[in-house]
Amino acid sequence: MRQSLKKRKSLRTSFCHCIKSVRKIVKAQKSKESAAIAICVKSVLQTRGKTLKKFRCTKKPFLQTQPIQ
Repeated sequence: MRQSLKKRKSLRTSFCHCIKSVRKIVKAQKSKESAAIAICVKSVLQTRGKTLKKFRCTKKPFLQTQPIQ
């Protein structure tokens, strides 16, 4: 139980960190954040067999995923 909580917490922080860092690099000015989210979903979540359901990157990051079908 405790180990799965650590995994989820690290997944949340790595996903939000990825969005913040990719947003600075993405060249598409119109939809910077949506492009950054798409890149991070592909690299962070889908490599672990998950897909995005809901998320929020604030002081306490929130990430809800579902398995890829």
